[in-house]
Amino acid sequence: MTNLRTLFLSGSVALGTMMAQPGMATADVKNIVLVHGANVDGSTWREVYDRLIAQDFNVTITQLPLTSVADDIAAVRRNLDGQDGPVLLVGHSYGGVVISEAGTDPDVKGLVYVAAFQPDAGESGGALLASTSTEFTPDKLTVFDDGHYLVNEDAFLSLVSNGLSDDDAIFVARSQAMSHTAILAHEAQAAAWNDKPSWSAIATEDRTIAPELQRRMAERAGSTVVEIENGHMLPMTSPDEVAEVIAQAAEAVE
Repeated sequence: MTNLRTLFLSGSVALGTMMAQPGMATADVKNIVLVHGANVDGSTWREVYDRLIAQDFNVTITQLPLTSVADDIAAVRRNLDGQDGPVLLVGHSYGGVVISEAGTDPDVKGLVYVAAFQPDAGESGGALLASTSTEFTPDKLTVFDDGHYLVNEDAFLSLVSNGLSDDDAIFVARSQAMSHTAILAHEAQAAAWNDKPSWSAIATEDRTIAPELQRRMAERAGSTVVEIENGHMLPMTSPDEVAEVIAQAAEAVE
């Protein structure tokens, strides 16, 4: 895509020194809605939230029920209805599936994908995962009789939470939010990135959604790309870099 722009941000670079000080954000879009991934909750966004609030953005974090994609989209849309003015919609991991459909809302002016799926219409998260080989395979999940699942603790620690401290990794693994397998099988009904500007923060050390898959999805969407040297849980491992990408997107959209 002609508007693909690739930057490389090392996890060791202190981007916090580049960020605006409180009260200095000049973005036209001041409302940001953050959407978490599967098997976690909105608390994974806390460090990013703190940095965006310090720049005077109005930040809302959606808590997904993780029972179906339709239920999750409905939760995001309720938050969108509560905003006053245009919105930047941000999704981490599975949250990318949700924002791709919820982002068709006319108040959404742009989308940011953070180590996330960027499905086109007709694609599912599960099919995208299977399209590029990783160690994150179905045998790493425990599926219960009602269709809900958890990521096995050893797999969570080695494949999902690389880059987190040992204490944080264990806490997130043991506080997983039950997610339903239906969210992996759901075929997207729309892809808002076809009509709206998008950004993609790619986790170069991701062992869950392969970096090459993230790059491929971002390229076909014409997303502005930032590569961040860390694992899948970028909102927790690299909050400075992620917040900077979001702030830049908010300043760029109209």
